[in-house]
Amino acid sequence: MSEEKRVPLPGTERAIWPGSRKADSVSADSEVLLTAWLRPRRGGDLDEDAARTLGSVAPLRRTYATRSTLKGQTDADPADVAVLQRYCEGLGITVGNSHWRSVTVSGSIDRLIDAFGATVAIFEDEGQRRFRHRSGALHVPPEIVAIVRGIFGLHQWPRSRKLTSLQRSVTPLKARDVVARYAFPPGDGSGQTVGVLQLNGVFNAADFDRCMAAQKLTPPVPIVKRVDNAVVEHELETVKDLEAALDVQIIASLAPGARVVVYEAPNDERGFLDAVRTALFDDELAPSVLSISYGWPEHLWTPVALAILDELFAVAALLGVSVFCASGDNGAELDAAGNAHVLAPASSPFAIACGATEITAANAERAWKKTGGGFSERFATPAWQTVAGSSASHYGVPAGRGVPDVAAQQTPGYYGILNGVELAMGGTSAVAPMWAALAARINAHLGTPIGFFSPLLYERSHHGLFHSITEGSNDRFGAGAPWNPCTGLGVPIGSAIADALGAQPA
Repeated sequence: MSEEKRVPLPGTERAIWPGSRKADSVSADSEVLLTAWLRPRRGGDLDEDAARTLGSVAPLRRTYATRSTLKGQTDADPADVAVLQRYCEGLGITVGNSHWRSVTVSGSIDRLIDAFGATVAIFEDEGQRRFRHRSGALHVPPEIVAIVRGIFGLHQWPRSRKLTSLQRSVTPLKARDVVARYAFPPGDGSGQTVGVLQLNGVFNAADFDRCMAAQKLTPPVPIVKRVDNAVVEHELETVKDLEAALDVQIIASLAPGARVVVYEAPNDERGFLDAVRTALFDDELAPSVLSISYGWPEHLWTPVALAILDELFAVAALLGVSVFCASGDNGAELDAAGNAHVLAPASSPFAIACGATEITAANAERAWKKTGGGFSERFATPAWQTVAGSSASHYGVPAGRGVPDVAAQQTPGYYGILNGVELAMGGTSAVAPMWAALAARINAHLGTPIGFFSPLLYERSHHGLFHSITEGSNDRFGAGAPWNPCTGLGVPIGSAIADALGAQPA
């Protein structure tokens, strides 16, 4: 590290990844791309109160911001970009393209480590997966602390697990079965665009075509957009490839009139943030729904990354974009000390968190034993979710944003195809795209985006919008009415939700 005075960059602290150890040093001359996130221009703070208020207003009475106007009002200051550029160029680092509140930064990893005062090494986890690991806080000169919020891309999450042999053990629900079970409103989502966040998974067009043909559907071919030079081919198939198939096939089969756009990004904080930003400010394709089937327990994110994610989802609310996030497939995410955690980004109050159920022999639904759920450590209980506060008190845990909000079946799962093999696709990763498809159909049915609508769901949940789930549990929390930290408000009655959101209050 150079000799000039350095101070910690707040919110960039990262602990050692659980169960991992240092295995090697990084290759000093390897070229790396990072993203620097900057503060907003003076007077450019997001109006998060307005975003929250929108959630309580009937969609037909809302006025949303335009992408270009919101970007212009809340972007970074070009003068701050110039300050960062001078600093980086003095250290042999290149500052590249500027996007909303962020710029790309590139150079050899040794220079980047020095420039941002990072502790970086190659680590190995318990599964012998190696990954680049950053620990502690970043350290930069005070003038950089004043303008930069975070530098992302030095730390990488462990590689996904290898995909095992494919086989189908149960008969999944096809699209027509899901539509009937959850009373989707009429229509097919025509005129809507659904964005899908994809981290290191590869979209397989042949499998998509087979899945649609098997269900006698002819949706538009999905569009793939690369973010941050994402790797779109790799030698070892992983569960990310299954995720890529699952998300797109579920959405296209349930809302076959909608256009699906896949935003492929690297599997790290940088890729996550940049993909969401790209989708939200995509003037060309302009998605009105975003489906995210990825997440990590909150404590594995840097605090500043969670803050930026929450702000991005506030942007979504102001633009009229609905965001659906999987709540996780590891139950209450117990750590080594037995403490429960929830996944981010599902824990953002501006996201609609999706839990999972299983259909019983009696054709009822119960909480899936691995559904993610619980109470956030990073986000307070929102005003519209007071029921989560009383539930936390019942379990004797600190109150926080309750996860999930809604649910749907993961067993027997959703019909899909991977590598030509018919599968029953499940997990909360299947529920998020199911809800995204339902939202697309409601948008088309109403003729307006429903955007952020969680407050309306909670306000009107007793009006017959859901079937409450009162049986089952994960490894810490149990099902129950009117809300629970396994399945939220319950599984949807789609037409009733569409009618409630389309109502014009007196």
